[in-house]
Amino acid sequence: MTVTTLSIRLALKKIAEITCGIAPNVIHVQALGDPMHRVYAASIPWEYRAEIHSYLAQHLAISVPKCALILSSEQAESLVNLAIKGLEDEATGL
Repeated sequence: MTVTTLSIRLALKKIAEITCGIAPNVIHVQALGDPMHRVYAASIPWEYRAEIHSYLAQHLAISVPKCALILSSEQAESLVNLAIKGLEDEATGL
């Protein structure tokens, strides 16, 4: 699966919706580095940050510093897959 800044943004919005009941209007995601060693930096609004960070730590074992969410390509792919699974569970009523 190809991960993009848009797919990460949408995944984070879905996780915010799951954890907070509402998704933020804006989440900024930036791709850094060359395509072979890409990392992604996400800026999550403070109102959602603690819940999203806690959810990622619980479901993906991603430790997040207080402010910026920095993801390797593998972590970004896991994040997107987790959000897709959440959408599938929601569609099937799980």
